[in-house]
Amino acid sequence: MSFLALASQKAMLGLQKNFLQLQLTHVQNQVNYYSAEMATIQKQYQADGKGSDYDTDPMYIEYEQLDEALESEKDSIESQLTVIENEISSMKTLVNNNIKASCTLNLASGG
Repeated sequence: MSFLALASQKAMLGLQKNFLQLQLTHVQNQVNYYSAEMATIQKQYQADGKGSDYDTDPMYIEYEQLDEALESEKDSIESQLTVIENEISSMKTLVNNNIKASCTLNLASGG
């Protein structure tokens, strides 16, 4: 019975992990978009001969802030993924140990 509970808990963690990986992909896509927009603004300023004045551009500042917030969110998601992966690994170890113990008991009892 405990194997069924562990299996369902492992399945739930797997779903959570998949969802977090999807979130991570979405956040990374947003980071890539904002980085590309910032690069476009930089190129426009350089083409206009304004040099490094792009860092005072309101859109550049907004993209930079969004990029920083998303990087923080990305770090948080990666931490959550690590925790879930560790839990899944622990569950695998627990199941393997339980199987070994069960087999040992069966062998010892002659069953």
